[in-house]
Amino acid sequence: MKTSALSVRDIGERGKPFMKTEIKYTDAPREVEESLDRSVLIPNFIPTPEEVKKLAGLRNKKPVNIYLSVNTIEKFKQAAEKSGGRYQTMISDVLDTYTERYL
Repeated sequence: MKTSALSVRDIGERGKPFMKTEIKYTDAPREVEESLDRSVLIPNFIPTPEEVKKLAGLRNKKPVNIYLSVNTIEKFKQAAEKSGGRYQTMISDVLDTYTERYL
């Protein structure tokens, strides 16, 4: 099967030299250049998948006050520090798992 120069370039068989070449556009109208000079970079505001998951989990949660032993809290804090998580989230996950399995 014979391919044209355009299709070879499009599928990347010879694309690497073209991709490494910096393209300078000199034909653009002056107003385009001025507009680009005035443009402002907007930071990415789209949440990461982890943030979406966290936000989705909060919808089904309700804040509560609970008394736990100092020993229990310290153990959760140590475990959270080792895993890089949050100890309150770990406590919530343990309670959720328990209720799913046993209640």
